[in-house]
Amino acid sequence: MTGSRDINEQRKEWISLLGSADPEWLEQQKKAFGLDVIPDFMVRPETGIIMMQARQDGAGPRFNLGEVTVSRCILKLDGVMGFAMVMGPDLRHAELAALFDAMLQMADPGPDLREAIVPELRRMQKDRRDKDARDVQSSKVEFFTMKRGE
Repeated sequence: MTGSRDINEQRKEWISLLGSADPEWLEQQKKAFGLDVIPDFMVRPETGIIMMQARQDGAGPRFNLGEVTVSRCILKLDGVMGFAMVMGPDLRHAELAALFDAMLQMADPGPDLREAIVPELRRMQKDRRDKDARDVQSSKVEFFTMKRGE
């Protein structure tokens, strides 16, 4: 039971990482690992919209921020379900993310893929966040007030 709980926690992380990964990088990894598989699609890659919610100051009550475009895919690979939902209209990204989700859950090649891909996805996400933080910091404006006569 503990093992399945651990894999579920890991899966939450890798689904998030795959959803924000560079689709070209995922395509390269698919080729590098020789993952030439043909999945059964439960839901073919499709694009739609969802209502995004937010919280004021990150802690207040939720409010509807607006609609965002998403792409999703649900597939089955050797009896294992793979799921993905990515922001934007990139159907191939949704398919690749769902494919990797299924393969990461499998007994083979799952552990090897998890060891090779998940740390790299973490590193790329951290690099992207650090770059975004630097970009925001470089445009930060500090305001101050002065009393008249100073």
